[in-house]
Amino acid sequence: MLRLRMIVLILCFGMAEPAISAPRASTKKDGKPVETPEDKAKRLRPGWAASLEIGIPHLIDLGLGYVQPKGESHVGSLGLLQKNLASGRGVRDIKLRMQHLEYRFRSEPSERHPLFWQIAGGYQEIQVDGTRSVTLNQNDVNFTTDIQGSLLIRSLYWTPKVGITKHFISGLTLSWGFGYMIPALVTSDFSSKVPDDPLIDELLQQVGSYQLTKRDLERIGKRVGQLGIPHVDLIDIIWRF
Repeated sequence: MLRLRMIVLILCFGMAEPAISAPRASTKKDGKPVETPEDKAKRLRPGWAASLEIGIPHLIDLGLGYVQPKGESHVGSLGLLQKNLASGRGVRDIKLRMQHLEYRFRSEPSERHPLFWQIAGGYQEIQVDGTRSVTLNQNDVNFTTDIQGSLLIRSLYWTPKVGITKHFISGLTLSWGFGYMIPALVTSDFSSKVPDDPLIDELLQQVGSYQLTKRDLERIGKRVGQLGIPHVDLIDIIWRF
């Protein structure tokens, strides 16, 4: 009888169903990791952020703002580029300087798609400096001197843009975009001086041919500044704090 009872107990315990554990979140779907609600909240959390944009025509932009993934973002940025150019047509020591301040409003309208649209507005300065040797005539005496010239173009601009973006759980955001920079309210100013000789410099400013050249260069500079140009984000790196 005792042996029969033992056999019955063994069969009962052997056939008992294992305890059902709490369901765990799936980690893969079709071979790809599945994002948990906690990870999604981290990936889409809004916050203050720093940005580094590498593109054309503004080579490097540094920015700071408030970024809301899959929402609306506001970023202010600035950039500065200085470059020495090759001499040409009798002009040497040519230097190019570009600087700008910009505000960007970005919207990501779709939860499922990585597309965004952006509108930016800013202020820009482009300055070109150079030195040229010229021959002047005064009282039937010819002499050669260096003239240092500077052309400064100032403008306001706005840039509509579209692109794609990718947000990561760590707070990193990468995006790529294409737009068109449209200048407005462009001004141009040309100035020159004869270094180390203020008397010749004063006489030069009064020469009619110099005044004509100055107006022509300013007119050309303004036309150049009014040209719209494509704006390409090779990569825009954003890090949320």
